[in-house]
Amino acid sequence: MDPTLLTGPQHARLEQRAFQRADDLAADSLGSILYITRNDARRSEIEDRWASFHRPLRLRSETLDSVVRNWYENLYDPVETLSGQLNRRLTEYALDETTAETAGALAGEPASAALADSFSSRFSLFDEAGVRTADTLETEFENSSLDDRIATATVDAYHYYRELYADHVEDWVNTRGELFHGVATADQSLSTLSPEIDVVILSGYYEFRPVERYIIERIVEEFPTIALLPLHQDGRTGVDVVASDALDVYESLDFETVSLEPKDESGRAFGAVTNALYRPDPETTAVPDGLNWRELPTPEREIRFVARELRTELANGRDPDDFAVVIPGTNAYSSTVEDTFETFDIPHVTTAASQLTRTFTGSVVHDLLSLAEADPRAEDLTSLLANPLVDIVDNEQASTITATARRRDTISAAPLLEATNAETNALLEDLLASLETLRTGDIEEATETFRRLLDDQFDLEAAVGDYASGAEQALEHRAYEVVDEVLTSFETLEKVSTDQSPLALFTRAFDGIPIQTSQTAAGGHVEVMGLLDARMRSFEKVFLVGLTSEHFPATPERPAFFEAMTEAHPRFDTADERLRGRYLFATLLANVDALTITTPETGGDESAVVRSPVLDELQRVTGIEPKTGVDDRIGSREDLQRHVATASDRRVAVSHAGDRGDLSPEQTKRTDRGLQCADNRATATLSEHDGLLDPETVDAVYPPSEREPYSASRIEQYVECGFKFYADNVLEIEDPDDVEVVPTALETGSYVHDVLERFYADLQDDSKASVDLTDYDRDTLADHLHTVAVEELREADFEYDGLFYERWKAELFAGLRDEDSVPFEAGVQPHDAPEQGLFATFLDNELSKAGAAAPYLFEPPFGEGLPESDSEPFSVERPDGSTVAIRGYIDRIDVNRDAEQPEITLYDYKTGYAPYMTKTTGGTTFQLPIYLLAANEVIDGDLFDQGTLSATYYQVRPPNDLKVPRGVESKFDSQTELRRFLEDVVPEWLGQIDDAIANGRFHTTLHSPRGANCRFCDYRRACDVRHHRKREFIDTAREDEVAYVPLRVRDDEDLQTVMSDD
Repeated sequence: MDPTLLTGPQHARLEQRAFQRADDLAADSLGSILYITRNDARRSEIEDRWASFHRPLRLRSETLDSVVRNWYENLYDPVETLSGQLNRRLTEYALDETTAETAGALAGEPASAALADSFSSRFSLFDEAGVRTADTLETEFENSSLDDRIATATVDAYHYYRELYADHVEDWVNTRGELFHGVATADQSLSTLSPEIDVVILSGYYEFRPVERYIIERIVEEFPTIALLPLHQDGRTGVDVVASDALDVYESLDFETVSLEPKDESGRAFGAVTNALYRPDPETTAVPDGLNWRELPTPEREIRFVARELRTELANGRDPDDFAVVIPGTNAYSSTVEDTFETFDIPHVTTAASQLTRTFTGSVVHDLLSLAEADPRAEDLTSLLANPLVDIVDNEQASTITATARRRDTISAAPLLEATNAETNALLEDLLASLETLRTGDIEEATETFRRLLDDQFDLEAAVGDYASGAEQALEHRAYEVVDEVLTSFETLEKVSTDQSPLALFTRAFDGIPIQTSQTAAGGHVEVMGLLDARMRSFEKVFLVGLTSEHFPATPERPAFFEAMTEAHPRFDTADERLRGRYLFATLLANVDALTITTPETGGDESAVVRSPVLDELQRVTGIEPKTGVDDRIGSREDLQRHVATASDRRVAVSHAGDRGDLSPEQTKRTDRGLQCADNRATATLSEHDGLLDPETVDAVYPPSEREPYSASRIEQYVECGFKFYADNVLEIEDPDDVEVVPTALETGSYVHDVLERFYADLQDDSKASVDLTDYDRDTLADHLHTVAVEELREADFEYDGLFYERWKAELFAGLRDEDSVPFEAGVQPHDAPEQGLFATFLDNELSKAGAAAPYLFEPPFGEGLPESDSEPFSVERPDGSTVAIRGYIDRIDVNRDAEQPEITLYDYKTGYAPYMTKTTGGTTFQLPIYLLAANEVIDGDLFDQGTLSATYYQVRPPNDLKVPRGVESKFDSQTELRRFLEDVVPEWLGQIDDAIANGRFHTTLHSPRGANCRFCDYRRACDVRHHRKREFIDTAREDEVAYVPLRVRDDEDLQTVMSDD
């Protein structure tokens, strides 16, 4: 029988007719029909389609490569095909030889990964064209228009390539061209090699490599053959131009052409469109009912639109197998697809190609190679330890290293090892020492070391086997196979001499490796694929995503002289990517029942995008216009929550969603409670959702034994914001572990307090003597302050490092001593270190006022329960006789006994900005008045009763911002008024605060956002403070008998009014 060529736009119709013919021609025996497909992903699908209408197992689906290899082994001996990675290594070494020469087009730097990849593909084309020696290639280039420098450089590189191949590759390893040539030229009949075959179906070949033509000729000679070639026009023009070469082959082999037109209305409509594409003057074609174009604002919105469409279809009972998502730019969209489809609960499987570096296996390799550099980087070590395939250290040590990296501003990995225990430190040091071999050893030793690390220390193969499941595991498994192929290629060529280090060779080898998993039927999943994976397949509905000029048609980047070679010798190249893209687009269009095209208006970085030229052509032919705007349909619970937020009655909307099953009962209940809470918080009233607890509840969760004695800071925190006080002290929510590169404000404050306390305390002869700085010269005091500061810094044991920490220390120590003794890198100044830091400025300030009031007490404690203190209980008595227990430390007390009336001055050190004194008299800050009340407990009673009282802040803010504002006494006309404020007003306020806490008043702040420091609050995202209703909220709080409303937030009262109120 004459071979038959079935043509037409719909591949499924061609395949159905081919099945019918094959069924008539073939015997009823196993494997009597051989279906050769170019798309490996279709093999199981083809066999399933056959089995749906015919006897199973009669048809066997294979790729041409697998068929040829089987025939070759039957003709000769068992064989291995030259792997892509070994071919790449041969090319790299050959190019290294070529670039090492002093002259020529390729002379210069060692070949890059991109150059090696381009030449590797080109050498494969030479091989498949039957050019297997440099001499043959040179003959091909003779008398051609190709530039002599390009021809000579290419011939030289190919000469080295073939020489390396002959010297180092085993005899049983053959190239694809050698396998095909061996079968095509064999004397033995192919029908005797496969006697079971009665008919061959050939599908998916719209272009042929030279060696493939020879095999096809042999097949046609010996077997009844049916070929399938989707064509949309005449096979020569328009979108079919790329298939003209294949049509020539079929015609030369006397194929009888049978054209099959679509039968269904949808097929005819789409066929009319593909028939008109890229014709000079086509008639306007109607837009098929199943063709839609949606333009969304961003790529993310694109994917969300597709997910909503799929969610709607699946909710209506459609099978996931009915749908496919085809994305030409799979790498750009992959992470968004995974995240969005998971959010919308879309069962899917991705069959598109990826990159080795995008897998966890590839990341392990990348991080190890980076750690082999002379100065390993911290980020590479933390990346390696965070990899889910790596467990060489326990989780606690890995977390310690990661936390250390966050705290320290360090580029090098070395400081991170210091934070680990001895066992982990030794393990990582040994790892880094082993990796040095990649930089200093030979390639044989380096390959052995790298394989030992991956196989023994990391046990990467087992880790991949235990990781995840399904498509994720398959991808990692394929990545591991590729890594093994790379190392095997180096082992094969380990005797090749090279001037490059193993590290340089490995880095180049692992750069830009594409990987693709073995493809099987999706089975109950929406399949996400690239355009090439959709070849010769039929779908009910397809979403074609991201049809922009950036992604489609894709034009691979390659050296410019390859363009010249293609023009001079077209047979040494594949088809034009633009023409191939047009053909694939048309074939996809003709083989769907419905197609929705999506494009973004802007890129992921909000840059403008250009539509694919294919879309421009589709628009020219059909006049189709995109539907624009945001898709606001509900497709996920996330969408549902957004819509509920805009509903007029949100609680009714939530209840309706719960009745429909869109929300689970637990979600419905939780959401309704949240809405009720939001409604209450939106009003100025104090409700159960405004931080109000019953006194009984407070007694249970925060009894007096836990809350008293109070500290001044806790009292001030409550006054600042009751909700924050509740979260920190009642719920005991821990502060988030923020990443810091220098000591925090709290750590800095504690350190400076300790230094300043010890500076004076160590100078004090006994506890009752004041310190007179005039007894010492400045150098002695500077030495003493420096010694204390260094010792306290060592005692603090801060786990910080790097440039910012050096600057932090410089802001404290600069100018205190000479550069040789400062605890920071003074010789190298990559930052603007001040000439005089905090400690030197403090010392100068103290010396300037020496001789008046002398420092007397330093951090004296008051109240019970303080660490390393046996102080007696201290309480403040309210006018009604009730008491409030307080405890704390007074930073410093100075006394001037030489004045007519003893002068007592209390200081509170502040390493930040000192508060205004009006906050003290306004009932929001209590540190100074509490200090003054407690001073009677820590100094001589007669001295306190007879002396004049003063209290102020001592601002010691790095690097040298010192300020001592007028004290709280300045707000009163006399000492009598000050003492009355301390003895009557302050105790009453403290009592009101204690009552408010005991009665469960933990409402949010009554202050302005700035006054409450809302901007820096850890709970600002959970807090619903509405400052525009602050006045109403204050009025409501004032009506509450037990709420504490600071005088500072009231408009109708001031301190004078309060003190005049008997």
